[in-house]
Amino acid sequence: MAKRLTMVLVVVMLIVGFGIGIVASPFIISTSNSTTDTVWANIEKRGYINVGTDPSWPPYEEIDNQTNAIVGFEVDLANACAQQLGLTIHWHDVSFDDIITEVQDGQLDMGVSGFSITPDRLNSVAFTIPHSTTEAQLIMLSSEVSKMHITNNTITSLADVKSLGLTVGTQDGTTEQQELQTAGVSMNSWDSFATAIQDMASANPSVQAVYAETPITTQWIAQYAALGVPISVVYQHPYYPCAFVVDKNAQTFLAKFDGAITTIISTGQMDQLKAKWNA
Repeated sequence: MAKRLTMVLVVVMLIVGFGIGIVASPFIISTSNSTTDTVWANIEKRGYINVGTDPSWPPYEEIDNQTNAIVGFEVDLANACAQQLGLTIHWHDVSFDDIITEVQDGQLDMGVSGFSITPDRLNSVAFTIPHSTTEAQLIMLSSEVSKMHITNNTITSLADVKSLGLTVGTQDGTTEQQELQTAGVSMNSWDSFATAIQDMASANPSVQAVYAETPITTQWIAQYAALGVPISVVYQHPYYPCAFVVDKNAQTFLAKFDGAITTIISTGQMDQLKAKWNA
């Protein structure tokens, strides 16, 4: 009787176990992804990564006046990651507004240009783990701030910027440009933030303010202060994390690059690079 009862229990357990396995298997067994990462396959074959950047965003990326090379915090970080993977990077000077399209088209393996991780961009591309979180800032010449009697509490949103009738400079294809458009703020945009700040500081400016983000705004404030042209921050707020852009189907490449970034963070090299570039 005991043997018969034991056999019945075993059969019941096997049936229940089999049923649970059918239901639970998608959760406990990783499903294979048949999609081949052609981006990573091509990188492995050629031995280097094609990266596009707009070198007008110091300290993340800029042109070295002496060597004419593209340098900066993100440049050093990406190069260090490539080295972790036994690869090198071929850098390409690309207009910021074109980088994501060229990544999607396969002309570039990665975009490295101070990209903010936003919900809209996540619909079209993938991002590495972030390396920084920035702060959005609206900056003006201090002389203009005094003339307009702007105080710390005058501007608390982009709606206030619109109400004041300010014309704001920004860069094409940026999150800042999209925000200004949504808020209905009068603006002029160029292919680089550098042109926007130069316009604001010129003798005959077309904009009274520039909407950008740290750490480039921090660099500008120090740069123009050294020239005797003080600049003030009149509005600021927390902003998006920054990361590198890859194609949505480049999952193998993304995982390997994320692993390299993680190593660089854990060894303290990330902090060293940020200190080097004041990023």
